Formats: sequence, C-alpha cells, structure tokens
Amino acid sequence: MIQPMTRRLLALLLVLCTALALAGCGEKQTVSHEERVVTDTTGRAVKLPAEVKSLAIVPIPWASVVYAVDGTGARVAGMHPSAKAAYANSMLKTLSPEMENASTDFVGQDFAIHMEELGKLNPSAIIVWNYQEDEIAQLEKLNVPTIALKYGTMEDLQNGIRVIGQVLGKEERAASLVQFQQDTMAYFDGKKAALADTPKPKVLYLRDGDLKVAGGAAVNTMMIETAGGVNVAKDVQGQWTPVTMEQVAAWDPDVIILSNFAPIQPADLYEDKLAGQNWKNIAAVREGRVYKAPLGLYRWDAPSVETPLMIKWLAQKLHPAVFADYVLKDDLRAFYEKFFSYQLTDADLKEILHE
Repeated sequence: MIQPMTRRLLALLLVLCTALALAGCGEKQTVSHEERVVTDTTGRAVKLPAEVKSLAIVPIPWASVVYAVDGTGARVAGMHPSAKAAYANSMLKTLSPEMENASTDFVGQDFAIHMEELGKLNPSAIIVWNYQEDEIAQLEKLNVPTIALKYGTMEDLQNGIRVIGQVLGKEERAASLVQFQQDTMAYFDGKKAALADTPKPKVLYLRDGDLKVAGGAAVNTMMIETAGGVNVAKDVQGQWTPVTMEQVAAWDPDVIILSNFAPIQPADLYEDKLAGQNWKNIAAVREGRVYKAPLGLYRWDAPSVETPLMIKWLAQKLHPAVFADYVLKDDLRAFYEKFFSYQLTDADLKEILHE
C-alpha cells in the first residue's frame, strides 16, 4: 500500500515531468525555426531564415527587381541612395509608396556598408554586389545572411531574378518575369533578316554632361546592337568612361541616347547649354535625333526587369519602319497589368517615356 508521503512525492514528480515535457516542447518550437539554403549567383550557399521579412539592398537596380518579384516593396528595408533617387522619379513611387520609408543610411554612394547603421535596420538578409568580397567576409562574421549577385548581362539579371524568387518564396513569379524577358528578346530574332541589309545608325549613349559614355563593357552596347545600331564607343574601355568633345565629333553619331543617371535633357544639346562643348554640328543634333531614355520601375539605361522593353523602344528610334509592327505603349500597359495589376494612364506613359 502506497503511503501518503509517497503519493505526494509521486504527484510532485508527475507535475515536474509534465512541466519539463511542456518546456521541452516549447524549446523544440523555439529552435525549430527552419533555415533554408539558397545558392546565390556566385555559387555561395546562403543560410536564410524560413521567412525573409526584410532586405537591405546595396546594388542600385535590385530594389526595383525585388519589388517586381515580390509584387510589393514592404520587405525593402534599405536601398542605395541612388536607387532612392530613381524611386522618387519612377513608377515605383506610385506602385509602392511603402518604399518611401526604406533607409539609405546603411550604404554610401561608393557602396561602402556602414555596419552600425545596418545593425539598426536588423534585416533578415542583405543583397550585395558579387565583387564586394571583403564586405561579404565581414558580414558572414557578423552572421548576417548575405546574397551576392552578379550583374551586367541579361543572363546575370535573369539568374538574379531567380535567386530573388527563392529568397522571397516567389519562385513562380520570378520564373514568369524571366519568361517574359526571354519571350520579348526572342522577338528580335525575327528581325535579323530585315536588319541585315539595312544601314546601322551610329549611336552614342551619353551618361551625363561630363561626357561619360557607355563603352564596350556596358550592357548598353548589347541593347544598341540588338536594336540594329552600332555603339560608336564600343572600343572604349570600361562601362561608363569620359571622352572628349573632339572624340564625339570624330564619331559624329546619328543618334544620341541620354541616360537617367543625370538630369541632362535633349534641349541641353539642341541649345548648346553645356559649357565647353559644341553639339550643333553633330549629326544627331542637327537631325533632331537626341532622346532621353525611359524610366519605368527603374532607369532603363541599366539591366532591369523592363530591359526588353527598353530595347524595343530603342529599336523604334533607330529603325521605325522595320519595327513598326508593335505599339510600345500597348506592351507597357500589358506588362504593368500582368505583373502589377496596374493600369497605366496616358499621363503615366508620358512620364515613363519622357514625351
């Protein structure tokens, strides 16, 4: 027969065991937040929390790509100051007002990462350029999940879109964006025959009033060539490289495209407003073929989700007869409707296309 004292001890042990069991369950739940592994475009395996709630984004264009893949800017905790400047003049300001709150304090114009400010943001992960090896090593020591992305070609861009899709759990949407790009680029395959015997306009892609031009290493060379033109600065080393007015005069481009990285406008060339430069004798200026590149979700000058549309825009500027079989505004409307459930207004289109 069990004595009263023994019964009390057994009851106490039962209570303790139950409490420990519950504590064990709670502990198991606490540590069971699953980690995922995503391979970035450099081949690094990156451990991520089960849910990425916020991102700090160092590379300029990728804030807009994250929005496009996610369908919202709610997870963009921080972006580069230049990305924020583009945001202020882009369709993102209308589509994603929440991105107005994204911080720029954690990264400098030179892409240097301010670790203390990054700590204040406490993002789930950070996106960096693939070449930022020292920063990647430092971030890894601080246990900040770091996604490094290559950038420069359409293939790099599409691989990065897929990685972002995995990071955000939006793989299908990312795949759809990539498919849109590939389908649009395939359109140009059908134009090769028509372009073969057509003279190729000489194109100068001008970044700013300091005469920085898109050189052979810039993606703009691919854009120009796909659209049926020749980049006059193809033999210039680098991506954006300063040249002289004498060199521009020697090239004598037929068409000039002005980037959105600076406020330079066609009128600045037509009216010779740039000190120390003489544009009035350049063919593109004489013939009224100076154009400001569009700005949609981001500057169309750089690889972005809208790059195929940029090449279509450029192609119509270079060869309006060859590329008269589509209406760019219809393409734009369809793109924004499909991916962002947004109907572009006539005013929106004028703003994007600088008309």
